[in-house]
Amino acid sequence: MCGRTVVARSIGELVTLFDIDDVIGEQPGITYNNPPSLPASIIVDRVLKENEGDHAGELRRQLHAARWGLIPKNSQGPANTPLHNNARIETVLQKPTFRNAVLRQHCVMPVSGYYEWQIKEDGSKQPFYINAGDQGMLALAGIYDWWLDPTKKPDDPTRWLLSFAILTKDAAEPLAPIHERNPILLSESSMTEWLDPDNLEDPENTTQDLLNELANESDEIAGQIEFWPVSTDAGNVRNNSPALIEARSF
Repeated sequence: MCGRTVVARSIGELVTLFDIDDVIGEQPGITYNNPPSLPASIIVDRVLKENEGDHAGELRRQLHAARWGLIPKNSQGPANTPLHNNARIETVLQKPTFRNAVLRQHCVMPVSGYYEWQIKEDGSKQPFYINAGDQGMLALAGIYDWWLDPTKKPDDPTRWLLSFAILTKDAAEPLAPIHERNPILLSESSMTEWLDPDNLEDPENTTQDLLNELANESDEIAGQIEFWPVSTDAGNVRNNSPALIEARSF
C-alpha cells in the first residue's frame, strides 16, 4: 500500500516538470510526510466546458488540490466513509466505491517518493523511502471523485469536495522484500495514456486493458527507482522535515 508521500519540489517545479497548464486551488506544496486524509496535489487532463473561459473546448492539464482518501459521490461524506486512500487494481472495477471513478475519472499523484514499512523478523517495522532520486519525480496512477456536501449553500465554493485514491498492485520484484504491494508507477507516455479523456469513451473494455498494461509497465519502472531505510521518525505525521528522507543504517 501507499500511506505517506513526499513532495520535495515547489509548485512551480511541478508545473514545469509535468507540463501543467492550469493550477486550480491552493496547493499544499512541499512536504516530507503527507498522510491520507490531508490535501495533496493531483494532475488531471480535462477538456474545458463552454463556460470555463478563453480555453473552452481545449484539452488542458491541470494541477488540483484534493483530499487523499476517495469519497464517492453517492456516499454520506468524509465523517461516514472509511479512508479509501488505496484501491487494488485486481478488484477496482468490481468495487462500488471505486467503479465510477476508475471508469471515468483518472488522475496522477506527482511525488518525489513515498514511505513503506518493512516488518522485520522481531515484529518491528522499518520504514523505507522509495523514490525517483534527487532529480526525479514519480507519477502514481489514481482515480478521483467529487462529493457534494448537502449541508452547504449553493453559493458556497467549498460545497464540492474533490478526493482521490492511489491504484496499487502486487509488489514488483525489487520492492517485494519491503512490502507486498506498491503503487502503479507511470512513465511519461503511460501517464498521458492514463489521463487521456479519449480512453474513457468505451470504459468497460478500455479500462481493464489499460490497467493490465499499466501494471506490466509499472514493474519495469520499479526496477529503476531507488530506496533506502530511513528513521522511524517518519512514522509520526507531526514530523515533517528533509531529515526524514536521509538514509539510515539498521
